[in-house]
Amino acid sequence: MIIYPDTTFHKLGFSAIREAIMELVRTEPGREETAVLQPVSNPKIVAHELQLTGEMMELTGHDSALPFEDLHDIRPYLKRARAENSLLDPDPILNIRQLAAAARNLKQYFNSRSESYSALTALATGLIPLKQLEEEIGRVLSDNGQVRDNASSELHSIRKELGRLRNSLRTTMANIIRKASKDKLLAETEPTIRNGRMVLPVKAEHKRKLSGFIHDESATGQTVYLEPVEVLQINNDIRQTEAAELREIERILRDLTTKIREHRDSLYHNSTLIGRIDAIRGRARFCNSLKAEIPEITTAQHIRLDKARNPILLMKALKGSMHEPVIPLNLELTGQEKALIITGPNAGGKSVAMKTAGLCQMMMQSGLAIPAGDQTRLPVFDSLFIDLGDDQSVEDDLSTFSSRLLWMRETLAKQTANALILVDEAGTGTDPEEGVALYQAFLEQVIDRGARVIVTTHHGQLKVFANDHPDCVNGAMEFDQTQLSPTYRFTKGIPGSSFAFEIGGRMGVPAGVLERARKLVGTSRSRLESLIVELQKKTQEMEAAELDAVKLKAALNREIREYEEQNRVLRSRKDDYRKKALDEARNIVLGANKRIEELVEMIRSENASKGSIKTARDQVKKQTGEVEQALEELKEKPVRTYKDPPVVGDTVRISDSNSTGELISRDGRRATVLVNGLTVHTDYGKLLKAEPPKKKKELKAGYSLITSSDPASSSFSASLDLRGKRGDEAIKELTWYMDEAVKRNLHNLEIIHGKGDGILKKLVSEYLASRKEVKSFELAPWERGGPGCTVVEI
Repeated sequence: MIIYPDTTFHKLGFSAIREAIMELVRTEPGREETAVLQPVSNPKIVAHELQLTGEMMELTGHDSALPFEDLHDIRPYLKRARAENSLLDPDPILNIRQLAAAARNLKQYFNSRSESYSALTALATGLIPLKQLEEEIGRVLSDNGQVRDNASSELHSIRKELGRLRNSLRTTMANIIRKASKDKLLAETEPTIRNGRMVLPVKAEHKRKLSGFIHDESATGQTVYLEPVEVLQINNDIRQTEAAELREIERILRDLTTKIREHRDSLYHNSTLIGRIDAIRGRARFCNSLKAEIPEITTAQHIRLDKARNPILLMKALKGSMHEPVIPLNLELTGQEKALIITGPNAGGKSVAMKTAGLCQMMMQSGLAIPAGDQTRLPVFDSLFIDLGDDQSVEDDLSTFSSRLLWMRETLAKQTANALILVDEAGTGTDPEEGVALYQAFLEQVIDRGARVIVTTHHGQLKVFANDHPDCVNGAMEFDQTQLSPTYRFTKGIPGSSFAFEIGGRMGVPAGVLERARKLVGTSRSRLESLIVELQKKTQEMEAAELDAVKLKAALNREIREYEEQNRVLRSRKDDYRKKALDEARNIVLGANKRIEELVEMIRSENASKGSIKTARDQVKKQTGEVEQALEELKEKPVRTYKDPPVVGDTVRISDSNSTGELISRDGRRATVLVNGLTVHTDYGKLLKAEPPKKKKELKAGYSLITSSDPASSSFSASLDLRGKRGDEAIKELTWYMDEAVKRNLHNLEIIHGKGDGILKKLVSEYLASRKEVKSFELAPWERGGPGCTVVEI
């Protein structure tokens, strides 16, 4: 990809992004790859790199860690091993084994996840397992780098002999120390090593009392280090055996180095490929830290940034060095809109908006996710030219404007048809009229060649150019006219104002100076600026109203979703309620029959007349029949439907929910049905005209029994209404009611206390909590009274 000038990487902040990624890379080859990370112009390569980054973002965010961390750079070791008969030390050899193991483990890791990470798996397929080399290194070297005794039979024999000699030396030296200690000849009772030989620390005045060779003396001269004659030959043998050990170790390591040399190309390949995987992991970690998204590549020249945040500002915010929020940028250039002219107040965000677009483009074409929304669409450009107007150079005798002219010349010479050109503060650095004319001519030419251009400026002539040119569009950075401060929000389609006079007034510039300045500007230009200001104000008011409408719509949609969810839950629980009601009713019947039989038996025992017994039995049969009939009515029966289309007022069934209700209104295909007190909106085509429901007999949840002993309690219901009663009166009635319910073996009750101020509800709750027979109690579902009723389980 052509990028001009070379300082573009630094100017847009891409160099800072590379440095941030390098801090997250753990291998030297990975750092080297990251150091040269830059945009490419091949759409297929861009798409592949984005896929690799996206898969790694998913992996690092939700999967187990990759099976490697810090790996040494083995390439210098491989270079040393290239020569015949070369030898590597144990530590480099262990580093080579670590990398070989990492390559094997990485390949297994991705092979087991090939369906989730296809691109990364294809990349890891290139890793070459070197299991045999790993095992050979492990056979020769221990994990701490020591050559194992069984690395060769010769080494095993040498070390066995060396152990024997050292034991003999220790035994002989112990005998000498014991005797010399009795004669008080030693400065210390422990032997030490001098020149690789075991010696005794002997007091200087007694050095002639022991036969041997003096190897050294202490700094004070009071101690000499003497090798007794008895251990002289043993020390000589040890030295010779140690030399043989070193020669054998060297031979073993040289053989091992030869085997490494045989796999040198594979090891170098694995090192490079692991570095690439590590670089991709660094990219993914960086992108995840920004909560970035993989943008969609579009083949059309259509730029769309959805809630894009400037990556450099975002990095500062994450580090805590910037406390203001990063304002997202929504910017779009359609296929017809080849150039965007951004105007607005100083420090209002024009340059940041342009740099955000350029930096996001560079990141995307470098295989990086960008901190933007999922609606972002970006094309792939094959060249990028950026002019920030600050390339003055004393050494090259370039002023600011001269550097801009040089940039303009080089851009026109190198520009391709598929180029992105960014210009900051166009027309500055020279006479305004001449500078603007020069940049307008430049823009006309690059647009004709097919380039996409984003320009920031304060010059009104370029605003007019954008308005008049068919392939150009104006854009503005908003300004809060109430607070007299920029909002950093971008708006396309209208030019912006510099708000120089308004900002000047806020900064305390005298009113007379500002008034004179307005006159100097001229009536027509002042009027134009006033119109722009008024247009921005109206636009902000419209956007605020639109935002309120969006909030209201969101609240309405939320209520609709809640209603639909509640309706779905009710439909799903309807069968449960019906079954529970049938079970409770059957339990009541069984309990009543049992109780009645007990009473009949009691009557018999009291010698009641046959007539009274027959009367009681007739009443039992009658009541049982009524309960059974009520049970049948509780069972859901299929609703009879008709072919005739329903009209308002008809009973209808909603086909996709089996709910039945009254059609209360219709507007074309939209119908409203009243179902159990709920208003349901549905498609008219889903309605079937149904048979109106028959009036059901009221089912008493209790039963009636007339006895001569308790006429006052001749009827009992599973529902008690306490509304309108005083507290003490209500609790007294509730106490009698609960006693009767327990005595009659009822399990489910309803206490109606109303909503009101909640005083009666609180008294009922406190009383129910004091009854040990109460298993549980809670406010009834809304369709059974809600907060005005408490459901009790005994």
